[in-house]
Amino acid sequence: MGKQTTMVDFFKRKNAQISKANVGDALLPTPRVDIPTFENPPTKSRKVDVNEIDISSLEHDPGSRPQILDYDVNRRDEIRRAYIKAGPYQPTLSKYPRSGSASHLRRFRPSWFKLFPSWLEYSRDKDAAFCLPCFLFYKPSGNPTHNAFTVYGFKNWKKVNGKDCAFLTHIGKNPNSRHRIAERSYNDLRNQSQSFQKEFGNANN
Repeated sequence: MGKQTTMVDFFKRKNAQISKANVGDALLPTPRVDIPTFENPPTKSRKVDVNEIDISSLEHDPGSRPQILDYDVNRRDEIRRAYIKAGPYQPTLSKYPRSGSASHLRRFRPSWFKLFPSWLEYSRDKDAAFCLPCFLFYKPSGNPTHNAFTVYGFKNWKKVNGKDCAFLTHIGKNPNSRHRIAERSYNDLRNQSQSFQKEFGNANN
């Protein structure tokens, strides 16, 4: 019987063929390390390094903070609880920037915080409105309207007043609108946190 071919022999022959490169008529048996190639190179992860998260110093301006999906899935509820404890970001400024057409300049009004105290946020960085519950329980959507109060920020102030108020449209009339579902999740997690804190406090008394 002839010499039996083994798996090791196969890989040796394959590597020998790969290591020889044609340069003109010469063969250079230069050894090299095979580096895997990808048709589409992997993109850099956008996830936030969990080791760098400092709960006490999270970015609260909604126009600058990372999206909730950027955090490790095992830390998201911890991040959510921290934002719920802090509450909506509602800075009161002496003057808010004006925007819009030159003939009809408008600006954000702090009185809107009183109308929508539980969810409305304002970003000084983007001069835009955001929704805290929808940010915390964000679900990707191909509809840009669904991302207005979570990713991009809303700043079309002329659409806030009147019967077609954009804030009311965001909330939605349907009890199962995206905002109302996020709001229920927000309240559930807040109540869980409060209940845990109460039980923990009683245990230490």
